[in-house]
Amino acid sequence: MSRKTVSATERLKQLPAFFRGSDLTMRFGWDSRLASQYLHAWKSRGLIEGLGGHSDVYANTLFYPHIDWSRATLMAMPTAICIGIEPLRMAGWTTQIQQRPDIAVHQRRPHYKIAPYNVFPMPAVWMREVSDGLSIPPERGMMPALRPAWALADMVKREGWGGCGLDADDLDWDNLSREEWSDLRHACAVLSVDYDLEFSQACELAENWEPDTPSP
Repeated sequence: MSRKTVSATERLKQLPAFFRGSDLTMRFGWDSRLASQYLHAWKSRGLIEGLGGHSDVYANTLFYPHIDWSRATLMAMPTAICIGIEPLRMAGWTTQIQQRPDIAVHQRRPHYKIAPYNVFPMPAVWMREVSDGLSIPPERGMMPALRPAWALADMVKREGWGGCGLDADDLDWDNLSREEWSDLRHACAVLSVDYDLEFSQACELAENWEPDTPSP
């Protein structure tokens, strides 16, 4: 009696938007070698797309063509945080767009070189320092991000103006609220950034900046 052939469409219909290659051994009863063969075949046909590296995470593009790579990234690296220019762009502080946004991950946890993001392994002390500056999405499975003030202070500390891809005149300082100025002061204090030195030009560029903005 011949074995029933199951199409790729039928297989992928049983899989969620994102899955691990290792999930196939449990779901379909395959060994790791057979699972790898199927993954290679599906990827070659454009039915799935890999996150990259050795993450073992794949997007089911046949049934879910609009890929939110942040969700896939969290599957592979649960400590991932969006940092750098992207949080500033999302908040309207700058119009610059990175081809690959930056994310930070705990350096002692598994991390991989992946296509959608620049991955920066960071020490535990850094993860603790920025914990007060996190913006947690309301929807489960979405990637946390540093608030723009914290992302900026962190970039300036680690890379300096220019080196981080931004100069002071690249930002729309008039778009900052009083609370955001206060958050920037707070971020600088926690991250040991000299606010007066690093942001004096910013204050001159901002028409609505108030020199007596209180520290938190």
